[in-house]
Amino acid sequence: MVALEKVPKTALDVFRLLPEGTLCEVIDNVLYMSPTPKYTHQRLVLLFARTIANYLDTNNIGELIISPFDVYFDELLSAVQPDVLVVVNDNRDILKKDGYIHGAPDLIIEVLSTDKKRDTVKKKSLYERAGVREYFIVDPKTTEITGWQLKENGYQVMYSDKGKFKSSILSFEFEF
Repeated sequence: MVALEKVPKTALDVFRLLPEGTLCEVIDNVLYMSPTPKYTHQRLVLLFARTIANYLDTNNIGELIISPFDVYFDELLSAVQPDVLVVVNDNRDILKKDGYIHGAPDLIIEVLSTDKKRDTVKKKSLYERAGVREYFIVDPKTTEITGWQLKENGYQVMYSDKGKFKSSILSFEFEF
């Protein structure tokens, strides 16, 4: 049993007390628990990770990180574990000494799971407010992917397609 030195006041405080690797997120000070992802979900995450990471490494553009990995938006009382994220070289200062990201990654990909509303509404809104430049949602059942790009007035749909990833900030696309 662990004694608490300070009583948590927010869901983000509770999140920080959880054991490493706990599958949960805090969005706008609400704690959400997640089940372990299914095979089709993880297969797509791996495909995106391998393909994009190879491109990033070859072109020395940035770094790709896969979940579970905590991304903190402290000012928004939120901490999430995106399926795939990219931090370009010019934005590496968000990788902090505590081993986590504090701030907006440049690109995030979420593969839909059972709680579709969390990815399509809650996380989309959070990522937009936090300043994530590109956000992609992939449906593992249909391979439909929708990409949004952050503009002055918020997210604008870049494209929606089946089995084709296209990123403007990476100048990269591939079929899956």
